[in-house]
Amino acid sequence: MAFNPKQYFKNYFKKKSTFGIVTDIIFVVLVALLVNPGTRTNVSSFFIKLTSLPPSTLDVDEQFTINQETKNWVLYDMEGNEFTFAELNNKPVFLNLWATWCPPCIAEMPSIKDLHGKYSDKVSFVILSNESPATIKAFAEKKGYQDLDFYYSRNTPSDFITQSIPATFVISTEGKVVVSKKGAARWNSSKMNNLLDGLLQN
Repeated sequence: MAFNPKQYFKNYFKKKSTFGIVTDIIFVVLVALLVNPGTRTNVSSFFIKLTSLPPSTLDVDEQFTINQETKNWVLYDMEGNEFTFAELNNKPVFLNLWATWCPPCIAEMPSIKDLHGKYSDKVSFVILSNESPATIKAFAEKKGYQDLDFYYSRNTPSDFITQSIPATFVISTEGKVVVSKKGAARWNSSKMNNLLDGLLQN
């Protein structure tokens, strides 16, 4: 029997409650937004942000000290200035590996910005991408993240090699990695504030 759209929708509205119709419409709109390349990233980021949790510290036996390769690792800021990781590690380091095309990275960036606002004078924030400085700058200006400490590097030392982003590491001034988080997290949390406060007291 041939499909009759008029009859289908007549039966649909007869059987469905108002709540059911509304939820179906919302579902269809969300699917359309996720399928559309122009809105996919923002919609995905929104839901990732809603479900992100504060990160946990590594157990003592899982914490590790960065190696010499990492200490010698060369990074560049957005003005092309060169730094070694050891120079930045005279303070605790918040290292975030990310990309402008990555929805989970975009989702957690507001909480990183909030954390940065509290600790930027006491902690070295290294928001690192392997994309071009021009791409990073354009993203920062569009999203209002010009105050964040963005860096660029084409390579990553073995201590921080990861198969997925975002990946975030918190490193003490002694060079010990105390947080290693893959995936988006809610960084501006009491748990992270307490961790950074503790690192700053040591």
